[in-house]
Amino acid sequence: MSFLLIFALCFSLIEAQLIPSPPGPTDNNLMDKACSSSQDKAYCLNLLQSDRTSPKADMKGLAFIALRTVEKNASATSLFIKETLDKPEIDLQPGIEDALSDCDGHYLNAIELVEDSINALVSNAPDDVTKFMKAAVADLDGCDASVKGQGNAAAEVASKNVDLRKLIDTSLSVFQVSQSPLPT
Repeated sequence: MSFLLIFALCFSLIEAQLIPSPPGPTDNNLMDKACSSSQDKAYCLNLLQSDRTSPKADMKGLAFIALRTVEKNASATSLFIKETLDKPEIDLQPGIEDALSDCDGHYLNAIELVEDSINALVSNAPDDVTKFMKAAVADLDGCDASVKGQGNAAAEVASKNVDLRKLIDTSLSVFQVSQSPLPT
């Protein structure tokens, strides 16, 4: 329990370092710039604006917010998979149960990789951010292959995979823009 408390405290301190408070009013132009290369700019803006810290974030902070959102989504999907596998009232066919178990492993790997990506962002290792996020996509592809053609709960996981893939693509575009110099 104390480990989790220490981890949460460290995570909060890291977040505070990445998201400084600017003097004066919020500049929405920074979020517009962060989402400028996103395939779905409105989705990207909504993603960033849904975090209460985004109005005070710099570009690196916006990338952090986007990556953290990916982590939260992947963790929620992993929890959904675990709960589905653990519900005795759901009679899963062996093929679906195997597919979900396989996805559970892929999601655990993907979550670790997203966490590694966040750590790489904090450590100013941009190549590692991209490398880890692409590896997380590979795990997502593995889950997709497992649930393809399965029904019920597996189809719901496939839908969640689509959502996560969009979040990953959006977060990578925000990250890539954050690595570009801002015009003066």
